[in-house]
Amino acid sequence: MKTSRSLFEQALISGLVLYAVLSIGVSLYRVALPEPEQCALCESVLRCHAPAVMNLATGETLEMRVYEPDPTRPWEIAREQRMDYFCLVYGAGLQGWCDGGIACHVNLRNGVTMNDRLFCRKCRLLLALADRRGYAILDLHDPGHFRPYAIARGREYEINGYTVSVENGQELFSLTITTTGHLLDK
Repeated sequence: MKTSRSLFEQALISGLVLYAVLSIGVSLYRVALPEPEQCALCESVLRCHAPAVMNLATGETLEMRVYEPDPTRPWEIAREQRMDYFCLVYGAGLQGWCDGGIACHVNLRNGVTMNDRLFCRKCRLLLALADRRGYAILDLHDPGHFRPYAIARGREYEINGYTVSVENGQELFSLTITTTGHLLDK
């Protein structure tokens, strides 16, 4: 006769095996998806000086620009900065604001999931390491060697002369990403 402890252990092991089988099946399905004609990340993204946020459901990116861009090379910052402006930023289904020369703030929406069909196998695997819940922070200064970062409450990253932090948003269960520039610090 089996004890309740052995039944519990057997149920726990069965649950773990089922979880492992389902995880492997889902991973194989995602890797086996057909390649898109044009990957939304490695073939479509423009160079950015500041870190960017990508909406993984649409493949759109929003550069979290703190400084004014160079007029001829928009992936670099202009030599002269006004440092006294305020602007609204929007793109990739996101909205935020920029305190010129100081920081850029973007609020994330809930309920966005990754659309695997937008990305090639290599990018799907890289993005899966960062996050699959809808958004990823990207370093796109060198598009050939981009790097995704996970978006999770309390995380902070140093990317290309910027500090990127993820904090609680003003709405319930929302997050705010803040990019602070350090390039012109004295």
